[in-house]
Amino acid sequence: MTLVFSDVHLHANPISGLGAEKIAKKFKKANGWFMALVSLPPQHYGIDGLGFESHEKSIKILLGESEKARREGVEVSILAGFHPSLIDVYFKAGWSSSEIVELAEKIIDYIAKLHEEKAVDGIGEVGRQHYVVNPAWIVTSELILIYAIEVARDNDMLIHLHLEQGGYSTVASVKRIAELTKINVDSLLLHHVSPSEAHYAEIYECWYTIPAKEKLYRTLLPNKPKRLMTESDFIDDPKRPGVSSYPWDIPRELMSLISRGVVDEEYLYRVEVENVSKFYRVKPP
Repeated sequence: MTLVFSDVHLHANPISGLGAEKIAKKFKKANGWFMALVSLPPQHYGIDGLGFESHEKSIKILLGESEKARREGVEVSILAGFHPSLIDVYFKAGWSSSEIVELAEKIIDYIAKLHEEKAVDGIGEVGRQHYVVNPAWIVTSELILIYAIEVARDNDMLIHLHLEQGGYSTVASVKRIAELTKINVDSLLLHHVSPSEAHYAEIYECWYTIPAKEKLYRTLLPNKPKRLMTESDFIDDPKRPGVSSYPWDIPRELMSLISRGVVDEEYLYRVEVENVSKFYRVKPP
């Protein structure tokens, strides 16, 4: 059995970065089989201005990038969203909370329409800021998060959550919101977690991802968690190389752990293929 690898949360920037074609080609060469491409905020693509049109343009770039990745022979899922950092951008530009929420809801509705047209697979990413901000900004983020979850529920969409690393409180809050909104928790993914969130995600049976960091892998993988998947969270920004890791770091780090006897191929197949196929509703390679 040749082990294949997945990157379930990354970004591609054809304007200033490598772009999806080069990323997919290099990942495929490293036995990568699956990528989940997630939208970047418009300013990352050099799109000026605030408002719906700038986000519409950024999503169209994402759709084009997805097609380029597929042409390289990689299975691709597509997620578009309203990143919580954008809430800071709009507040600093003088927008009110109600104006920001109204815009975000309009964008999420547009993403749901694209899902109906089978152009995207889900919403991503939405959530809360992972750094210190005005508390009112976090409440605004949570209003958008709840709306996105409700739309994902009503349209049977996947959703990637960008959250603070708060351990129990982070995961318990997601579980409670899921219960209140009555979304199937199997549609939710807690993206880029620490070992503390991973611990509670296993307890609450939530899907989650960890970036390609040796310390994280060595901490979590020997225990063979059931709900884990791997991501690079690559932002494809040459000004910030390697943040948070590269897609091809995933196979390199995992193969290193196998060679040292830290983890076995059978378990990694579950993480890299079976979990991915189940969450993203794609056929295994």
